[in-house]
Amino acid sequence: MQDFMSEPTHTALFTTASGVVGGVGKAISAKPLLLAITLPGLSTVVIYAAASAAAGYVVKRILDAASKKLNQFFEENPSNDNE
Repeated sequence: MQDFMSEPTHTALFTTASGVVGGVGKAISAKPLLLAITLPGLSTVVIYAAASAAAGYVVKRILDAASKKLNQFFEENPSNDNE
């Protein structure tokens, strides 16, 4: 059984960084939005983004551990298809 959840950490970091750069780029390129950006609003967005990234990382780690356990279970107990 293949381990589908074993992507390297640098992939997750690159994905997160590219999402942040893309989002900030869109926000800066929209001139009317640029006038509405305030420091308290920006800090709130940064805090929520960090919390979201942390939650996503924790979920990924949990799914990686579950996938590893399932892989070990199926490798140790091969099914008998002849029955």
